[in-house]
Amino acid sequence: MSTAALLGGTPVADFASQKPTLASGAALSRQLLVEAFDAGLWDDWPGTGSQADVFATEFAEFNGARRCALVTNGTHTLQLALEALDVGFGDEVIVPALTWQATASVVCDVNAVPILVDVDPQTMAIDPARVREAITERTRAVIPVHLYHRMADMDAILSICDEQGIACIEDAAHAHGSTWRDRHAGSMGRLGSFSFQRSKLMNCGEGGALITSDEQLFDRVMSLRNCGRTSPSGVKVHSGNYRLTALQAAVLRGELDALRKNADELDRRGRLLDDQIQNAPGVTPLFRSPNLTRQCSYGYAFLFDESAFDGLAAGVFRRALSAELGVGFGTCYEPLNQSPYYFPQEKRRHQLGDAYVAAIDPSRFDLPVAEKLWKHRVVQAHWPLFQLDPGDASLVGDAIQKVFENRQQLRQAA
Repeated sequence: MSTAALLGGTPVADFASQKPTLASGAALSRQLLVEAFDAGLWDDWPGTGSQADVFATEFAEFNGARRCALVTNGTHTLQLALEALDVGFGDEVIVPALTWQATASVVCDVNAVPILVDVDPQTMAIDPARVREAITERTRAVIPVHLYHRMADMDAILSICDEQGIACIEDAAHAHGSTWRDRHAGSMGRLGSFSFQRSKLMNCGEGGALITSDEQLFDRVMSLRNCGRTSPSGVKVHSGNYRLTALQAAVLRGELDALRKNADELDRRGRLLDDQIQNAPGVTPLFRSPNLTRQCSYGYAFLFDESAFDGLAAGVFRRALSAELGVGFGTCYEPLNQSPYYFPQEKRRHQLGDAYVAAIDPSRFDLPVAEKLWKHRVVQAHWPLFQLDPGDASLVGDAIQKVFENRQQLRQAA
């Protein structure tokens, strides 16, 4: 048995030094960025034929939606989606326990109440059974999040929404290019929200997009993103400025071109990693539904079993695996009831009465599945494992096997 790298042994690999092997859109982005600069059409004013106009059309078509509105970032896309649906004070919106805080914060920002529900222990996505239990006469919408390496169960979510007459807003910030029954992430709900923040599969530094096939909702979004100006079809909604720039859109056109080339390969590489995890001791890949027809993953995650490692703590396993492969492995987002970034009850703008402050306090929610995943089970790569040459996927399995063989020594050292 070779000594674990965390205990002074030789690492299995140094992934951080490896160059990406996926197609890049950088050259096209650079070309289009110069064209946008030279054209002088730097803003995102509708109907000018700018790079923003072109990208909005391309992104809608790629996702199988009729319309796309470009927005400043992924947080604002969710906010405008809620405002387009006229969600506000007195309403409730169901969101998953595991997500970036923005998914819930935007609900507070429209003066509604986020209802935090637990997640499926095999996928980390929102649990449809918990959604059904949380619905009240005040429920107006559900925001399923396609998290890290899996999509939410859209068959179940859409069935509940149709049955109860509530809206589905898909948070697809982690899922550009993923498909469920060959329908693109973001295209199945009333509105689909995307982020183009620097860590995402498509990146222009910051930015977002809303897609929809509902023309009335699209018109409301177009007014909402454009300072409340009248939309092309005459809709006008009081709002502020949430427009993207044409310079960012030029970058995104190159990013979309790369995603078109990489999408199927991302799915293939994800399956190869799943196979390695399936065959390694004490770990399990996230459940992949047969309905998930293409997985373009944001971050690779899998599940760890402390008991199979004779009580080795998940935190020690993550550090040991990081040392073996030269890149960081951590856990998932904190559950929102314990997140250091989500405390809306303390913000002055949300002091709308004692009852409202109590309703938005995340500590009132019990989220045991999410808490167990966060503390003890989830292992998530902080580096895009999908950039690996497919032939190197086996090194992940080798590293886990090595940590397993050193589990007693690692326990003693910890």
